[in-house]
Amino acid sequence: MGVVGWVIVAVVILGIVAALFGWDRYRSDRKGDGSAATRTDEVFTDPASGKQMRVWFNAETGEREYRPD
Repeated sequence: MGVVGWVIVAVVILGIVAALFGWDRYRSDRKGDGSAATRTDEVFTDPASGKQMRVWFNAETGEREYRPD
């Protein structure tokens, strides 16, 4: 295997390692079992579905989640 082959192998291995370490960073857990979001008192009716929705807030990321109430 030449130099080009080793470079390709190294790039693939680095890609796999980066994907394994970064996988959970971009995964969204909307079920609430592992989420750091806390329930708020804010409730609204979703105009598209007509369902009552509750706002959950994650203080670590600033993300607001909208879950059926």
